[in-house]
Amino acid sequence: KYTAKHILIAVGGVPVFPKGEGIEEYAISSDGFFELEELPRKAVVVGAGYIAVELAGVLQALGTDTKLVVRKGQALRHFDEILRDTLDEEMQRQGIEIYRNTDGVEKIE
Repeated sequence: KYTAKHILIAVGGVPVFPKGEGIEEYAISSDGFFELEELPRKAVVVGAGYIAVELAGVLQALGTDTKLVVRKGQALRHFDEILRDTLDEEMQRQGIEIYRNTDGVEKIE
């Protein structure tokens, strides 16, 4: 039995690939990131949540030419506006190119 004023249950999540030609064949999930044996020269991270933002930042910091693809106008769009805007500016300053308002990825060739 646990007691506390606040209890956070972090259930984790299972990555879900969108439907589309070549997506499951050529993409890896955030789980697959930790299985990479070599640092890629280039990477495209698809997603606007904190895991996508974190992985894009790590890859860029390690020297990978990194692009971030978001369906809407910004990553972390449900977070605090100041945090979201500052993060957006910093990602670009660090060299991450952000593709906005894409409605996601339809296929990978």
